[in-house]
Amino acid sequence: MTSSTFAGASRLSLKALRLYDELGLLPPERVDPDNGYRYYSARQLPQARLIGLLRQLGLSLSDIRAVLDAPAEQQPDLIRGYWTRAETQHVQRRELARYVLRTLKGEPSMTQHFNVQQRSVPAQQVATVSRRLRVAELPGFICKGMNDLHRRIQEQGASLAGAPFVVYHGQVNEDSDGPVEVCVPYSGNLKPGRDYVLREESAHHEAFVTLTRAQFEFPGILEAYDAACAYALVHGDRSSFSPREVYPHDWDTLKDSDPAGDVAWPFVRQNG
Repeated sequence: MTSSTFAGASRLSLKALRLYDELGLLPPERVDPDNGYRYYSARQLPQARLIGLLRQLGLSLSDIRAVLDAPAEQQPDLIRGYWTRAETQHVQRRELARYVLRTLKGEPSMTQHFNVQQRSVPAQQVATVSRRLRVAELPGFICKGMNDLHRRIQEQGASLAGAPFVVYHGQVNEDSDGPVEVCVPYSGNLKPGRDYVLREESAHHEAFVTLTRAQFEFPGILEAYDAACAYALVHGDRSSFSPREVYPHDWDTLKDSDPAGDVAWPFVRQNG
C-alpha cells in the first residue's frame, strides 16, 4: 500500500506516519530507492492502529516505544500501569482545581479541621543531601536520601539523634525545582563526605500539623501548609527558615490512617 492508502486504512495522518517512521515506531516495509516513496503492508495495520489508540490514551511516544518493544505478553500490564498512573494524576488535578477555586473564592478550606500546634526546636547537627528536582523525582529522592544518610551515620559509629526532615527551600512544581534538602540529625563524630554535607540547624520555633500517611498525598497536603502558615503569621513574624516536613516514623510500615509526620512552618514568636 502507498502511504496515502495506508493512512486511510489505519486512520493515521500522513504527518503522523512520517513522524512514526522517523522515530522508528512504524517504519514502512519498503522505500523506493529511486523516488523515496514509502510502501506499507497490511500486516502493519494492527501495529499502526495500536499506536493511534495509545496516542488517544495520552501515552507519550517514548511510552509507546516501551510498549512496542516489550514482549506481547507484557504489553497489557504496561498499558494498564500507564493508565493507572494517568487516573491518579487526573484525581490529583481535580483536587488541585478544587483547592484553587476555593482559594480564589475565599471559601473556608479544610485548614479549620487541622489541629495546629507550636514547638521550640533546639539546635542540632544534621547530615544533609540537596538537589534540584521535579515533582516526579521527589519521592525517590527523599527515600534514597534518608536511607543513604542513615547508612553513612551508622557506618562511622555516630548515632541518629532525631527525626529526619525535608526542607523545601523553594517550591517544587512544573516551573520550579526547589532545591530540596533531606536532613538527618546525628550525634557523635561524623566526617564530611563527597555526597553529603554536615551543618548545624539552628534553634527555631515552628507551627506544625501532624498528618496521617493518607493526608500527605498531594494536593491535600497544601491545606496543611496553609494551616501552619496562617497560624505562624497570627502568632509571630516570618522566619528565615524554610518550611519542612518531619518524618519520625518508618513510612513503609504505616497504614494510611496512621500518624506519619508533620508539616512545619518556622516563625519568630512575637514575644521573642
